[in-house]
Amino acid sequence: MREALHEMSGGALASLVARREVSARDLTAHFLERIEQLNPAINAICTVNPDALAEAEVCDRRLRSGEKPRPLEGVPFVAKDNLQTKGLRTTFCSLLCADYAPKEDAIAVERLRGAGAVLIGKTNTPEFATDVNTTNRLFGQTRNPHDLNVTAGGSSGGTGAGLAAGLAPIGLGTDLGGSIRVPSSYCGTTGIRAAPGRVPVYPTEFGWDTLVEHVHGPMARTIADVGLMLSVLAGPDDRDPSSLPAEDRDYAAAADGRADLSGRRVAYSSSLNGLFPVDPEVEALTRQAARDFEALGCEVDEASFDPADLKEIIAGTRGFGMVARFAERVENDADRMTSQLVGQVRDALKIDVRTVAKAERLRTRYWQRVRSFMERYDYILTPTVGAPPFRLDEPLPQTIGGRPVARYYDVFLATYAFSVIGLPAMSVPCGFTAAGLPVGLQIVSRRLREDRVLEAAAAYAQARPEHAKPRALSLTEPNPLANELVTPGMRFG
Repeated sequence: MREALHEMSGGALASLVARREVSARDLTAHFLERIEQLNPAINAICTVNPDALAEAEVCDRRLRSGEKPRPLEGVPFVAKDNLQTKGLRTTFCSLLCADYAPKEDAIAVERLRGAGAVLIGKTNTPEFATDVNTTNRLFGQTRNPHDLNVTAGGSSGGTGAGLAAGLAPIGLGTDLGGSIRVPSSYCGTTGIRAAPGRVPVYPTEFGWDTLVEHVHGPMARTIADVGLMLSVLAGPDDRDPSSLPAEDRDYAAAADGRADLSGRRVAYSSSLNGLFPVDPEVEALTRQAARDFEALGCEVDEASFDPADLKEIIAGTRGFGMVARFAERVENDADRMTSQLVGQVRDALKIDVRTVAKAERLRTRYWQRVRSFMERYDYILTPTVGAPPFRLDEPLPQTIGGRPVARYYDVFLATYAFSVIGLPAMSVPCGFTAAGLPVGLQIVSRRLREDRVLEAAAAYAQARPEHAKPRALSLTEPNPLANELVTPGMRFG
């Protein structure tokens, strides 16, 4: 059994621990051994929790004393290094915070621990979680377990890569423009950007956030684990004044694969009316996924809303957030920060208040167009990212599918298109390219309906289980990073 533990779901592992068929300590030790063996090649985990075994032993003592097992009893998890962890360094992967040890947990970490999960480590992220390639000056580059010479994505790239490599069964990420969904797509895992406020965010400098909200949320290898985690993470907390009231919805049950999708209406769009460039292999795989939804009884149309003004909306709203969070740091410490973040902030500082106000006005009109469109559909399906993960040993691509692109980062607009209006969106694996790289399908549902997203994702995953099967890793010596690979960061100004 021990050799297969890292291939099991978090829910299955919790059941083993609850039945005392494996101890939480042995389970944690197994994953710590995998981190020791595999992490040097992948660089997904930037800090190992030195108290993980002791925390696991607390779970074992609870069970021996006859206490009722908690939903995630003894299940190891990782948390992105911009999520605060009490007493364990939280660096935000920045030289500016290299020695910061918080005095309290983020609510998401607190709730997983309260459900019995054991924190085994923190995961790598771009500095302050602001790019789609996970690298920084403190810990360096995270690599994709499917191919060490391609990116794991970002900004939750360490969590995505760690899950894909079996370094932990479940993990936490954060998502502004796509930071849970992009690495999930690139690493062949799954994750959801729930509605803002569904999972309370605390500690934070901005209790009401800054226009487009950051969310904290679950990432895993299975839909069932995402649902189980969300059932633990969701619910109001007065420390977050933006948190949503509790709703009578069972996210774990929604993710069990039993929902009948017959008659549900689905809009598939490969590029949202040409909003972003799409690689032919990505389009073929996501189009096949749309056909799979037809086979599940859905009514599928090829259709899209009008995404006009999205780039202007992102430039204004993201610029406002970049100035709010990082302008003072750049003014004082630019020489110690990554060029990607510094460039984004300096671009944002050129934006005036009128531009931000216009972006908000355009975002309101954009929401009304999408809302009207969603009155006809239960779901929208798109590629999570318009292209497979890019290589780390070559310059950033200038073509996609053989066609030149003016700005490669436009491939990530599919996720941001729904972040700016707060619709629940999830990435699920939908196949592999000829080179063996994962491709993700984005499933979007109506406002506040994470349960419906989980139902659709679970039904699809049950119909196509081959997309999520663990694959043998080939952790051969990676090529050196390309000197020419300097990713620009999310810049739309």
